[in-house]
Amino acid sequence: MCWFPWLRRGTSIFVYQTHSLSNGNMRPVILLIVVFSLMILSALCRAEPLSTDVALAKAVEYLWDQQAEDGSWRSPQYGVLRSGEALTPFVLHSLLLSMDNVSSEESDKVLLAARFILEHIDKEGAVGRSDPDILEYPVYSTAYAIECFRRIQAFRELLGPEGHGAIQKMQAFLVAAQYQEANGFSETDAPYGGWGFNAPVRPGVTAHMDIAHTRKALAALQTFGDKSVCEELRQRAEKFLWLVQKHPSALAVQPVPHGLDNPPTGPPPFDGGFYFSPVVLVANKAHYDHENYCWRSYATATCDGVLALLAAGVDQRDPRIVAAVDWLRGHTDVDYPQGVPTDHPEPWGDAVRFYHYSVRAEVYRKLDFPAQERARLAKTLIEHQRPDGSFVNTASPLMKEDDPVLCTAMAVVALASCTP
Repeated sequence: MCWFPWLRRGTSIFVYQTHSLSNGNMRPVILLIVVFSLMILSALCRAEPLSTDVALAKAVEYLWDQQAEDGSWRSPQYGVLRSGEALTPFVLHSLLLSMDNVSSEESDKVLLAARFILEHIDKEGAVGRSDPDILEYPVYSTAYAIECFRRIQAFRELLGPEGHGAIQKMQAFLVAAQYQEANGFSETDAPYGGWGFNAPVRPGVTAHMDIAHTRKALAALQTFGDKSVCEELRQRAEKFLWLVQKHPSALAVQPVPHGLDNPPTGPPPFDGGFYFSPVVLVANKAHYDHENYCWRSYATATCDGVLALLAAGVDQRDPRIVAAVDWLRGHTDVDYPQGVPTDHPEPWGDAVRFYHYSVRAEVYRKLDFPAQERARLAKTLIEHQRPDGSFVNTASPLMKEDDPVLCTAMAVVALASCTP
């Protein structure tokens, strides 16, 4: 913002200049012109912030400009995102979310990206596993690819039978990737019913898994053709969601930090909020509450939890969703994911700033939050937009939000979700 504090003394300067002119001194004339020119410039610089529509259009234009000739989007700085297999479905998904229809110019770009994704689906239906040494978030990438293909076909039959067949193949991979009996898990195991970074490589063995992967997989499987299989996976998923919401119905025992002296004997207090993972405990950014013997709820995980419940077919009037929304209404700071400590040596809250914008905005859209709440979120986000339309998290690189392509795609999801 352009502002000159000393210009607030404009009235006294004007009096001084007028007095000097009466004494025949012409130098103050130049000073007077300069002062009032600067005042006009200052007023022009203090323009109103961009509207949500304009900010969204600038961000969308930036992302299209970053598309490579082969249709992909690639990270300029992170090796795990450099091949384009993970970033392309995510960026394309964000762009499609911002469109009500596809123009002829955009359709060529969309098809180019879709072809890139099709070429990188492996024999099991996963995206992100072309390089065995560097897996690019296979569950995330595959789930976003499914949502992209669904939305493309909703606009127009751009992909034809090949695209529809790819959706079915990718959905089959996600169904098989759920932690369930077929993969060596029982309903009393903490990861049961959820999804992780990849499909289990060995029966009963988990890798990274959490509520964010779970909600994306559920969203991608909402249109799975076999209704009985779909209902079974939703029922399993609800058991996982009971656990990470600290719901009394949870069948698995709540995890505790290693070496806890006095492990809890009863269920944890239920506050409606969610934590992130019952397996990768260090990923829970709000940390463990040693007074109440539970993992603290926090904003991003709670938003993921709401979206996961909705994707699992739970009615928005269900007490679990009502309790989670009440938690969010009690933690309304849109610029920081409340629940995450602000005094931790690692700035985890700042690191997920743009993920928080996007996932909270998605909740606002899904549950039709009041327009003023969406507008407040959008206004806060727009303040971070750079002149070229991009967004970058300058506060922390811990979650890769300093990558402008990744960060801008998150911002586009948020802005599109805040647009009526």
